[in-house]
Amino acid sequence: MAQLGGNDGVVLIYATFPSRQVASDIARALVEERLAACANVMAAMTSVYEWQGKIETTEEVPAVFKTRGDLSEAAVARLQSLHPYETPAILVLPVAGGFAPFLAWVAGQTGPR
Repeated sequence: MAQLGGNDGVVLIYATFPSRQVASDIARALVEERLAACANVMAAMTSVYEWQGKIETTEEVPAVFKTRGDLSEAAVARLQSLHPYETPAILVLPVAGGFAPFLAWVAGQTGPR
C-alpha cells in the first residue's frame, strides 16, 4: 500500500495564460530556475469575466505549478514578472497531503542544488 504523507510544505500555484506557448515558456523558466519542480500546462479553456466594465470571453490556457510553500512568494513574483497580463490570475493553493515520495521529490527539485 502506498504511503500518504502530510504536505511537506508543498503548494500548487494555479495561473492562466493567453496561449499555450506563453504558458509553456513561463513553466520552463520556473522549472529551470528551480522555483517549481514541475508545471502542468493544460488544454485551452474559455474564461468569462468582467474587465474594465466590460464582459469578456477569452480563450486561456491554465497551468499548475508544484513548489514548496517557502518558495511560493518568489515563484509568484517571477511568474508575474514574466506574465503578459496586467493583472494575471495567480493563486497559491494549499496541499493537504499526497504521495510521500512525490512530495519529497517536489521538495528536492526546488531551491538551491
